[in-house]
Amino acid sequence: MPLKTGTLDIATLQAANNVTVAEFGEKEIAQILEADNRAFSDIVEDMIGDLVETSTDRLRPVGSSIGGNAVEVDEYGQSPTQKDVPGYFLGFPLKRIQFAIGWTKQWLKNAKAADVAVRNAIAQGAHLRRKRYELQKAIFTPTNYTFLDHLVDKAAIEVKAFVNADSKPIPNGPNGEVFDGATHTHFDGSATLTAAAVTAQIADITEHRNGATVRIHINTADVATFEALAGFVKLPMPYIVPGTSADHSARPMDITKQDNRQIGWFNGAEVWTKPWVPPFYSVAVDIAAPQKPLVRRVEQSDRGLHIAGEVESHPLQAEFAEWFYGFGAYNRLAVHVLKFNNATYSAPALSY
Repeated sequence: MPLKTGTLDIATLQAANNVTVAEFGEKEIAQILEADNRAFSDIVEDMIGDLVETSTDRLRPVGSSIGGNAVEVDEYGQSPTQKDVPGYFLGFPLKRIQFAIGWTKQWLKNAKAADVAVRNAIAQGAHLRRKRYELQKAIFTPTNYTFLDHLVDKAAIEVKAFVNADSKPIPNGPNGEVFDGATHTHFDGSATLTAAAVTAQIADITEHRNGATVRIHINTADVATFEALAGFVKLPMPYIVPGTSADHSARPMDITKQDNRQIGWFNGAEVWTKPWVPPFYSVAVDIAAPQKPLVRRVEQSDRGLHIAGEVESHPLQAEFAEWFYGFGAYNRLAVHVLKFNNATYSAPALSY
């Protein structure tokens, strides 16, 4: 979305019959906006709760399996000592995300209470788009990067993508499977969407943990393509009594949320539409994993989306609505991303 620049001044105000900010009271309006922004932050967190853990950590260690091979020796033989591969650290960024609201003292003198509410709603929409963008970047970008922690001490933090053949050690599978960190990746491409490609995507999750519960997330534009896969079981619409001559699901489809609902099952995995998945991508997630796939790093005193007032006695005299957060992969094995319109994976073009 292109940036819209400008200054909120007297000319931007429109005549209204409701009460002015001065008459209503700055502090009273600030309390209403604070409560509304807290509720908005809670709604956003609920939308991403199955993927994201919130924490103030900026680094976490990741272990590796204590591996090695048992070898046969003769009566006088001695097997060689085998050295274990050490783990490594994962980093999580913290960013200051702003939207300029420009509530100057002069503007507030003439503004109506409704003007403030409308401007705050615009800020919420801008922050929602940016948070979706940051979430998408963390999920769909297949490369690692270094983040300069400029809000704290400017330390260089290594932020990792999900498993991406970066030669980092990968814990062994539940049945003793050994994975080559230099070649094993959870970012794959397929020329078209096929049952074999989605089955392989599910296997890339389940081979790493016993008891994995896989949920596949897709875009609404790809629903018909998924429903055409051999083995897909569609959820029935409500108010329809299915016949007994064919298999059907006992759970009806939610008709109130086109872009955020389960549409069916494939090979034991739930299939959901989600608004943050671009067309021609599917994201498989182990939603029962002990560690969430992503960590959302926040401040020590996390305020969520808030109005950054400069003067405590005049909380509405502020330049920005801001939010401090950043996403980084933590459980790198719990997510697999499939691009199904090209044999080679590439990240989608993202915007906000």
